[in-house]
Amino acid sequence: MTSTAHALVAGALAAKFSDPVTAGTLALVSHYLMDSVPHWDFGTNWRSRPKEKTAIFAIVETIFGIAIAYYFFRNIPVVHLTTTIAASLLPDWLETPWYIFFAHQKKHEPGPRANIWEKLAYRIYKIQNLFHAKAQLPIGIITQVITVWFFLFVL
Repeated sequence: MTSTAHALVAGALAAKFSDPVTAGTLALVSHYLMDSVPHWDFGTNWRSRPKEKTAIFAIVETIFGIAIAYYFFRNIPVVHLTTTIAASLLPDWLETPWYIFFAHQKKHEPGPRANIWEKLAYRIYKIQNLFHAKAQLPIGIITQVITVWFFLFVL
């Protein structure tokens, strides 16, 4: 899912649950639930374009997602909203070092001489990707919109 999808659901969770631990925990769990729905995001097909382009798209979209969540949930105390959104985005942020420092178009896993940091980054990436279900455009956006609406409706 995009950061926007995760941030919007996190905002709804922060609005529904005033306890930061509960809201943050549910936001973290929601990340994995949402990622298990087939979806498109900027990580989909990243090997087919320059890494820098994917990074710029992802950073801009993350800033947009956080900003839109702050706009729609502006009545929530800022610390509560911030921690809940951070919890919802944490799994993607934890897998980022693999993409930035080690992965590239032809490298799919650490080599035999990989250091401990590369192996750790790869393991985090693999754990996060156990939950990913990817879909191509436009279906991957449609499923994402439906998923976010579902969460907003339930909450």
